[in-house]
Amino acid sequence: MACHHLCSSTSSLACDLHSLSASPKPRPIRSSAPSLKLLSFSSLSKTSIQVTHVSLKDPLTKETEKPPKLSFSQYPDGKTNTHAWVNPRSPRASCLRQLSYDSRYSSLLQVAESLDSCNPNEQDVLTVLTSLRYDVSERDAVVVLNNMSNPHTALLALNHIQRTLRKPSREVILYNVTIKVFRKSKDMNGAEKLFDEMLQRGVKPDNVTFSTLISCARVCALPGKAVEWFEKMPTYGCDPHDVTYSAMMDAYGRAANVDMAFTLYDRARTEKWRIDPVTFSTLIKIYWISGNYDGCLNVYGEMKALGAKPNVIIYNTLLDAMGRAKRPWQAKTIYKEMITNGFSPNRATYASLLRAYARAPYGEDALNVCKAQNCGRQ
Repeated sequence: MACHHLCSSTSSLACDLHSLSASPKPRPIRSSAPSLKLLSFSSLSKTSIQVTHVSLKDPLTKETEKPPKLSFSQYPDGKTNTHAWVNPRSPRASCLRQLSYDSRYSSLLQVAESLDSCNPNEQDVLTVLTSLRYDVSERDAVVVLNNMSNPHTALLALNHIQRTLRKPSREVILYNVTIKVFRKSKDMNGAEKLFDEMLQRGVKPDNVTFSTLISCARVCALPGKAVEWFEKMPTYGCDPHDVTYSAMMDAYGRAANVDMAFTLYDRARTEKWRIDPVTFSTLIKIYWISGNYDGCLNVYGEMKALGAKPNVIIYNTLLDAMGRAKRPWQAKTIYKEMITNGFSPNRATYASLLRAYARAPYGEDALNVCKAQNCGRQ
């Protein structure tokens, strides 16, 4: 077909229309572009006709048959990316950001679980870490290590992350969460070795480092180690906070340093520190061992006044103390409070009650305890 041009004059337009009508009909174009409509000659005016060159001879290509597939992730600056661009100021941006973080966090939890179950060698740990579709950032590494429970694979993962990250902003956090893994497995030696490695790399420990080591010593039933790490804190320029002091009350009490434990307790009452139930239990035991049974009741009363909730261990300690003090009426009152607060008595509870009732004329109550104990066994 010859190449025809639409011209601005009326005569040339009529000639072109005649030529087009004589030629064979072109194959219909399947595209999303709007179709060309031939307007009647009478409806055209000289002022509405524009000079436009249309080549009907050019071959139809695939680009004209199907519109080009636009990239869904085109940014305003013309660059393409693998993600869709969303205006950060729009309300939808915060929702998408949250969904993206939740998805990423879930995948990191799966990586932590896989690391716990894989073999403790570098190849298997590397395989799990490289299964992520994106580079692991420092924040991702903290999430993974903090949710692990296997100290052997956690140490290998930490070493790989340190080699991968160019320059961590807070490397001490990576060590702190890894020490927590050793605390979960009650491995005090491993935690101390990791602390030495941290110093060798020039990483300065912080308060969280020492509080984690102290709590690790408490979990491992090593109160002497807890005192040792507590007394090292000033050497590294760390000031203990109230949570650490509260933990040290328990550590000093278990290490038989009663004076230091009660010194910290007096300070805790003055400065209104938050004291955990384990520390209260230790203080009650200290009074119980020294024979100061009124002191046991005073600590229990102060504990309730501070809003701290006692546990079964505290109730059993108080019952045993009241039995030794030959105060069955107070043991009975404490037992009623225990039941009212929703705690179920165990074997130690029944044993403490029997000792308390057997040392005084409370035979009927002792029989009731025996009956309740037998019912519990059934």
